[in-house]
Amino acid sequence: MRFVSMRRAVPAGIATAAVVALGVPGVASAKAPKTDVLEQCSGTAKVEGEGSTFQAPADFFWTGVDSDKSNEELKTGFNFSTYKLACSGKQGSGAKPEVYYNQENGFNRGSGSCLKTWGNGVGTFGENKGGEVYPRLKKFPFCATDEAPNEAVKKEFEKFAGAGVEGKYEYEPGKSQEGAAIESIPVAQGSEAIVVHLPKGCLATSEIVTSKGKKEKLGRLALDQDVVAGIYEGTIKTWTEALAAQGSDGNDTLTCKSGGENDTIRPVVREDKSGTTHIFKSFLEQVSKAKIPMEEFKEVKAEGVGTGEVPCTSGELGEGAEKTWENVAEGCENQRWPLEAKVLRPKEQGNPGVVKKVNETESSVGYADLAVAQEYKFFNPGEGGEKKKGEQHEKFWAVVQNSKPGSSPVTFEDPSTDGDGEKEGNSNCKESKYISAPGTTFPPSSTRLDWSKVKASNVSETYPICGVTYVLAARQYWYFLEKYGVSEEESKKIATTVHDFVQYVVAKAGGGKVLKGHDYEALPSSVVKEAELGAEEIGSKEG
Repeated sequence: MRFVSMRRAVPAGIATAAVVALGVPGVASAKAPKTDVLEQCSGTAKVEGEGSTFQAPADFFWTGVDSDKSNEELKTGFNFSTYKLACSGKQGSGAKPEVYYNQENGFNRGSGSCLKTWGNGVGTFGENKGGEVYPRLKKFPFCATDEAPNEAVKKEFEKFAGAGVEGKYEYEPGKSQEGAAIESIPVAQGSEAIVVHLPKGCLATSEIVTSKGKKEKLGRLALDQDVVAGIYEGTIKTWTEALAAQGSDGNDTLTCKSGGENDTIRPVVREDKSGTTHIFKSFLEQVSKAKIPMEEFKEVKAEGVGTGEVPCTSGELGEGAEKTWENVAEGCENQRWPLEAKVLRPKEQGNPGVVKKVNETESSVGYADLAVAQEYKFFNPGEGGEKKKGEQHEKFWAVVQNSKPGSSPVTFEDPSTDGDGEKEGNSNCKESKYISAPGTTFPPSSTRLDWSKVKASNVSETYPICGVTYVLAARQYWYFLEKYGVSEEESKKIATTVHDFVQYVVAKAGGGKVLKGHDYEALPSSVVKEAELGAEEIGSKEG
């Protein structure tokens, strides 16, 4: 008998009712609608997901193995755990469906690819192989993104639901299709590290005050939020300018052997549509409201790297047109950067590409999730080949101002709970305050609604550049799979395995426990109920 939460299923006629909004953490959500999933662990034998590189390290711990089994020795999570919501042969039917997070050439595709899987920016909901169109969704029935789809993108998804199946589920513009809804299910939160590679021969120091009033001396920079924004806007071009713009509370110094403090700072960015970029720009839009001359939409060029082209389907904006950070935070637009910043784009996509590019480029700055920065051992090794806390480094992730502008003292926090130590910690996001668009309630009352405007406040008790990462899954997979020859039974099996996996991931004693000590942070308490309910709603047809 499959595990069912204390919330009982309700009749299908009630399934479309609005979910009660959470005003404060712990308020009960509405009951989950009925689904047609099979007995726990009796779904399809193998399911693959893909997408976000921000979420990828977490997915390897949640599954215990990557797509080519090179990390099978992890043996954690859904495929191996004895926890009641896992499927390791000891739960439910006793079967062992396997879940993988797909990689190609050693890295994942990114959040943009996840949205494409569901139909964003494509004319045909599928890929043509040898004259036969099949849905990407059949290969990747769930995917990961750090940029939840907005209402326009969700409508784009819906138009592929059952289209062309005579008499069934026909898309009606402007009409919501409850069964065809896509669940944007929060699964974890994480911090984005500002990774820095100083000019050759330069070392940094800083003296900071933390949020708890503790004074610390560091062997790296403590960056004001305005300085981070200025570097990416192109108004701060050298390290001398960066230090001059710092508030006195940072007490940053740069010691260089050969004038490196006057070297040009090279900001490194993601080349592809990116949820990591979305989180970063959601931070920048709170710091700076300036209208900034931006790169041309279709001919974005950087020095010696990247494709020189943004692969988007619309947009006439020419070079120098002014936009705010908020204007360029979503979709194809988040590939656009200020003209004056003269950004570098790595040829390798994903967060690993950014970290590697900063690692090899003197006088550069980049942004990436903490787990990837830690995985690629971004800090210089100290004596004996290990990092030492407080040791001066040429390469490091910065501490960033988290206090309210104009307040005193100016305080700073690290993206990791372990600082610059060798040991993995957690993302320093536990006390992050999440907000949404003006006039809306946080959190949204259902994972079927628009979560695209959810962001961490840049004023925080902990690190200021944090974000939520999501799994996208179908409310009812039958809407999307039937027209491609997938049988009702196969659709039900696919839905069952995705349902089981996501339930495990969002459980505090399941996926939340597995992440502890691996550079993430469990979901904020204010969204746990919505995440659990969203996982319960996943099914194939009935609801």
